[in-house]
Amino acid sequence: MDSNTLTTLGFDEKAAKIYLAALSLGTASVQTLAQKADLKRPTAYIHIQQLMKDGLLEKVPLGKKEYYYPANPELLELRAQEQLQAVQAAMPELRAIQNAEQGRPGVRVLVGKKGMEQIYDEISQANNIRFWTNLATFEHIFHNTFTHLSETIEQNQIRTREIIADTPETRRSSKRYALTAGKHYSSRLATKEGIENDSAIYGNVMALFRIHENNLFVVRIEDVSIVGTMKAMFDMAWQAAKPFIN
Repeated sequence: MDSNTLTTLGFDEKAAKIYLAALSLGTASVQTLAQKADLKRPTAYIHIQQLMKDGLLEKVPLGKKEYYYPANPELLELRAQEQLQAVQAAMPELRAIQNAEQGRPGVRVLVGKKGMEQIYDEISQANNIRFWTNLATFEHIFHNTFTHLSETIEQNQIRTREIIADTPETRRSSKRYALTAGKHYSSRLATKEGIENDSAIYGNVMALFRIHENNLFVVRIEDVSIVGTMKAMFDMAWQAAKPFIN
């Protein structure tokens, strides 16, 4: 493995070389680790001390000599998960700082399938979701996300209401969605044509998706006033829409 992989996790390049050397050698002396990592012994010793402080190397005395043993690499995965959770927990405050200027909504445009899946993953963590969508198009292009989101709705008991385009394909998609999403999901049929893409309201966020196989992007808007207005508009449309599921 290239040491660059570990530097993306915050490793110093030389420390990464030593840790990889330790993984391949098992219990080894400073001299052996330095040779394996192609470093001078004094340099290797400095980074060995830091790796010990970080809990990634353990000192193993054998007789009068000192040897070092690497921690299980699964520790790196655990720490990466903890860092991700810390960032996610801090996101509301970070966004508040970003949008501190009065009257300024937070607007982001994410391009491509990966960017759109990032927003769908964010949606799956909400407590309440309002959709208006051409569900058949969404299912066709984002089949795995379609399944994951419906499963998450059932597992996390997320109240989800969806106004769908009134087409045979979208009706069938809604029925398939409901089989997994369960009792927390309900849908109604739009009384007007024109719903071609996907849109969602959750928390203080509105996401407007452009779903086309050759042109995928999503506009994410975070603003209490704007989203509050859109929630009211959705609820009025919901009352006028034709009941379909639940």
